[in-house]
Amino acid sequence: MRHLRKSKLFVIFISLFFIGVFAVGFYTLSDVLIEKTVKIDEQNIIEKNGEYFLLIDERELSLSKNFYDKIEFEKYNEYKIKYVYNRLKKNDGKVVMLKRYGE
Repeated sequence: MRHLRKSKLFVIFISLFFIGVFAVGFYTLSDVLIEKTVKIDEQNIIEKNGEYFLLIDERELSLSKNFYDKIEFEKYNEYKIKYVYNRLKKNDGKVVMLKRYGE
């Protein structure tokens, strides 16, 4: 009887483990990487609580201070960017590369 209980717990544990691995894998596979050239002006940038966000394709993309400092509004307005977002979240995403077009 006791052996049967351990076997049942083991099967439940293994089942939960595989469900967890599947869920994490599904979430991770929902990440999308986009690379494009965009025109950036001051209207595309918003600041919330000291953090910067780039508004592109109806998304608020997290923009690091380092990338924000690279943007020269007076000189250039075309930039090549890469950003990542997750299809399962509405306003999730961050800029992972930003450089002046032609650089």
